[in-house]
Amino acid sequence: RREIQLLGYSNDFVIYDQDDSKLLVKNVIRELQLDEKSFVPKAVHAQISRAKNQMISPELMANTVDGFLDEKISEIYTQYQNSLKGNNALDFDDLLLKPLELFLDNPNRLEYYQNQYQYVLVDEYQDTNKPQFEFIQALSREHRDVCVVGDDDQSIYSWRGADVNNILNFSDIFGEAQIIKLEQNYRSTKTILECAWAVVSRNTSRAEKKLWTKNKQGSKLILLECRDERDESWKILKIIRDETIQGDFGFDDIVILYRTNAQSRAVEDVLRREGIPYEIVGGVKFYARKEVKDILAYLRLIVNPSDGISFDRIVNFPARGIGKTTLEKIHKLANDNDYTYLRVLGELDMLPVGAKQKKALQKFNQLIHKYRMAYKDQGAAFITRDLIADIDLQNYYENQNTQEALERWGNVQELLNSITDFQDHRDENSLREFLEEVSLLTDIDRWNESDKSVTLMTIHSAKGLEFPVVLVAGLEEGLFPLGPQSYEVEEMEEERRLFYVAVTRAQVKVYLSYANARRRFGGYPMPTVQSRFIHELPEELVSVETVTESGYSEKIYSKPAETRTSSSDEFAIGDYVGHKLFGKGKILAVEGAGGTAKLTILFSGNVRKKIIAKYANLIQLQTP
Repeated sequence: RREIQLLGYSNDFVIYDQDDSKLLVKNVIRELQLDEKSFVPKAVHAQISRAKNQMISPELMANTVDGFLDEKISEIYTQYQNSLKGNNALDFDDLLLKPLELFLDNPNRLEYYQNQYQYVLVDEYQDTNKPQFEFIQALSREHRDVCVVGDDDQSIYSWRGADVNNILNFSDIFGEAQIIKLEQNYRSTKTILECAWAVVSRNTSRAEKKLWTKNKQGSKLILLECRDERDESWKILKIIRDETIQGDFGFDDIVILYRTNAQSRAVEDVLRREGIPYEIVGGVKFYARKEVKDILAYLRLIVNPSDGISFDRIVNFPARGIGKTTLEKIHKLANDNDYTYLRVLGELDMLPVGAKQKKALQKFNQLIHKYRMAYKDQGAAFITRDLIADIDLQNYYENQNTQEALERWGNVQELLNSITDFQDHRDENSLREFLEEVSLLTDIDRWNESDKSVTLMTIHSAKGLEFPVVLVAGLEEGLFPLGPQSYEVEEMEEERRLFYVAVTRAQVKVYLSYANARRRFGGYPMPTVQSRFIHELPEELVSVETVTESGYSEKIYSKPAETRTSSSDEFAIGDYVGHKLFGKGKILAVEGAGGTAKLTILFSGNVRKKIIAKYANLIQLQTP
């Protein structure tokens, strides 16, 4: 603020938050007369932010465009930056970039700040991005008195622009440096540290170090094998009860960690029903999330056409061109004639709006009417699945091309799982009953105002925290590690660091759980493959426990076979195998020999596939 007039801004500039910035992008898209469906404002804003994090200026982007879409994004970026300056405003990314621009254009001001700040200390250095690195280097270029603190094994924010190489290459960049390894750990048991190191030490991009502690050896990590996510939630519940009622811990000593927010739903349902107080940290309780409430609003309006709150929420979601003015006219006509909002849509001749708005409202009315005619006779999950397809919600979220939008789509799928789960386990299981239960449970959920509650959070949110008891849920390929098995090395190494962070949150006990099948998009539970991170743990430090109503039974842990290129010689009729797409299956027939042999496999859900052995990449399983 003190120096910005040198860049053509005035010192009383304003800072635009994320919402302000997205709105400005939206205005630019309209000014350029571009289609908002092709250039989704939120997605374009994310692309601009990524470019800024990589220090790609509008000019540089303009010189490297490839194709129509890139060219238009470049135009939006240029106009967006011009509009920011015209408004005497900076966005969050500019707060990092403008000092660098200032130093580049005004060497005397850089020299002034180099002299003023003769020592530079940076905490959490593994989380710095490119502009932050350049800023630190600029300030310390002359005196080179730089001290950074960080742990490359806890670098888990590459998706936000962080570059682990900043800390790994510190000595190469800043010259000769004294490295002080802070390897003593005061939090965890020896067993917990040994297990965490066994996994993270497989990474190739890491500084050589190994944590040690004077703490006691501690108990083994406990691995829970579950049938599906519902079984996993009930087993987590039993552990919580045992650790609090029979053990030495309180509710606030326990944290449940998961890779994605959508995983909390199944656990939340069980904790609510059983009266266990819990708190979501760094997130919103499942049924309070916007994308979940949007679908619930559709379902409520289908069941209750008089629900004006739900109508207002969804009449323009996804966007149909129904603006505030049109909505006000619907309200007025409804109030003047004592109509419901939906009835107004049946009397569009009386509504003073344009032809485009009338057409959109008519289509919306037909959509709701279609499902009002069907919801009493068809299952709640069937209705919801068709509705989501009708409003093309998957494309709506995926076209935004942001991590947040994909998380929201994951939560929509998890809502469908919740409805399917409700339908499968209730006698009274209509759409009306489901909406009733969600409303009642959400209200009951507010009774507990005490801090003595179980904590639920993503692993990213848990960084820097500690708990006596840690439960890590969902250790399956595709979930944790997240994504397909054909990972880039860098992505897989970050997932491994995330596992390291999860386990080292624990002071005393660690529980790991995985499901043999997990429901996807409201369908049948799909077979899963156990996470590779479980395979990487030392066998002697892991105890496999089967939790039943009568108690625990322990069995010896042994690692499943590693993934490898398959040939028919490795498999026989009757063998159980895992496949990254189809899940678990049983070999029914083997035709031919060697790599070209054909294996007939019956996968879960009665799915029968014939696969050529050498392309199968099957995992041999020791148990069904």
